Amino acid sequence: MWIDDQVLKACALPLAAEVWIPGTPMVVLGRGNKVEKEVNVHACVKDGIPILKRLGGGGTVLLHSGCLIVSLGLWVKEFYANDRYFRLLNQSVIDCFNEELPHQIFDQRGHSDIVQGQRKVAGTSLFRSRNYLLYQASILVDMQIDWIEKYLAHPSLEPDYRKGRRHRDFLTDLGTLGQPDAPRWHQVFKARLPGFVEKNFAGEKIAPQDAQIPHVLSRVGEEWLKPEEIQAALDRSDS
Repeated sequence: MWIDDQVLKACALPLAAEVWIPGTPMVVLGRGNKVEKEVNVHACVKDGIPILKRLGGGGTVLLHSGCLIVSLGLWVKEFYANDRYFRLLNQSVIDCFNEELPHQIFDQRGHSDIVQGQRKVAGTSLFRSRNYLLYQASILVDMQIDWIEKYLAHPSLEPDYRKGRRHRDFLTDLGTLGQPDAPRWHQVFKARLPGFVEKNFAGEKIAPQDAQIPHVLSRVGEEWLKPEEIQAALDRSDS
């Protein structure tokens, strides 16, 4: 999406961070997702909901004005430490949560979900290009659960702790936990997140690798699904 493009275009920096509140709803698939499995395609097409596919993995999400989207790009020393880097990045997001909601307890569950208790409050994804790491978190602040259930199918793959629960029984948001103000969260993440990432990645970050920058930049603009891909998904869902 556009926020990821902004970060990718800034890959010559040691750390780039963008925070965004979507103005209109859109569905975003993870890199390995199949649109006809994860999305109620007919509902999206009928209502004019754009369908995109991000570079990183993870599940399909509905973004809307009740979400906060965080995108980070940084250079790290190890190629094969994705689980550790996921934990460090998710901890940086949790550190921001703790600034506003110190009496709540947040954790990571599944592969990379951020949860409060048994409910998911943020989904995250990771894209790697050798030493470059692109991370995204989709954070629920004031979720529109009716929209989520209308436009997203039950995921084809789910973490064990979900236990088959519907979206409305599985998800929660920061408003329910005590702070429903998306612009306030935008301020918190803009002000605090880069510092938490620097602290948590002490000893892991490296300088930008000039030889790798052209390949990172080549990934800009890959997110929109082509119209023929949407039509093929409609055809498959009808068959």
